Amino acid sequence: PQDAIRTIHVAGTNGKGSVTNDLAEILMAHGHKVGMFTSPHLVDHRDRIRINREWITADVFHQYLMAHVDAIIEEDLGMFEIDCLIAFLWFKDQHVDYAVIECGLGGRLDNTNVIARPELEIITTISYDHMNILGNRLQQIAFEKAGIIQENTSCVVGYLSKKVLPVITYQATRRHANLVKCPAFDDVGGQNLRFDQDIYTLSSFASYQKRNAALALESAKLLGINIHTDLTKKALQNAAWAGRFEVMGNEPMVVVDGAHNEEGMRALIASFTCLPRPLTVVFSALKDKPGQAMAELLLANCDRLIITQFANARADTLEDLSIPHAETILSWQTAVNTARKETNPAGSVVITGSLYFVSLARAYLCKEIHL
Repeated sequence: PQDAIRTIHVAGTNGKGSVTNDLAEILMAHGHKVGMFTSPHLVDHRDRIRINREWITADVFHQYLMAHVDAIIEEDLGMFEIDCLIAFLWFKDQHVDYAVIECGLGGRLDNTNVIARPELEIITTISYDHMNILGNRLQQIAFEKAGIIQENTSCVVGYLSKKVLPVITYQATRRHANLVKCPAFDDVGGQNLRFDQDIYTLSSFASYQKRNAALALESAKLLGINIHTDLTKKALQNAAWAGRFEVMGNEPMVVVDGAHNEEGMRALIASFTCLPRPLTVVFSALKDKPGQAMAELLLANCDRLIITQFANARADTLEDLSIPHAETILSWQTAVNTARKETNPAGSVVITGSLYFVSLARAYLCKEIHL
């Protein structure tokens, strides 16, 4: 089914979800019916699979599951493979104009990498993450991400370092693919950027979202979209990606952000300048991440750091995440409540780390704040 639809395949260490969402919003604004496959989920498992923002319904998901259960058992498919299968089948049956598909992990061996001829490949960033699977060197990680590049296609890349760009270039050359480097943009302050001689305003205050928006704009251009229109500008202005510098409350301002690795954490910290002080951060991470290094970065850039843990087989422990001069609270709910209650109402609270933790905290805040 994946070869019966026009697909855009997105890989990279950080920014995949935001670029996927921005590009989908632009395509929808120009009248296209757009499927979107992302992971992990943030609110409900079904939010991984959407058409024009609407999640696949529980009934439809179950229908596809039962229709293919024999093959699923025979092939011993895992959860993510089942999600991919159902997404591609639903997108095909619903005759989407485009499906924007985010890689789960890596690229070359990712379950999504079964598309023979994508309309476009996108590689967002390359940094250290999942080293136990993708390799300990940036060049190895780049090789894995570049595995989504198919013969005689076009691939647009974000703002990559000189260390990894030759790896991507080599893979593109081998496959006779057209490699496009995303042009530079100007940060013109606030939520605005200048790209291709035009000004765009984003919904997010996060500075890192400007890089993602620029990459989405360049991708849209390569797909034949006129980005210099009010349709495009309104699409970006309204594009909101849950769990990425998402404001959840006021007095104090509460922000949730899934900065789940070191590069993501540095990008988040760069946006702390737009937050009112004092700033309290609540942090937890998965055990395969450099948790203490991320905590050290946060401690150096906030007024109070609270480290906590959450129930997940992959979650790190409070003991292993702890660093000197940071507070520890075992219950993440208590940690969130403490931060909200004890931070000056004129200040800010940022809840960050693993997307799984952010998902739990976000649902809790929605219930507590009645969002």
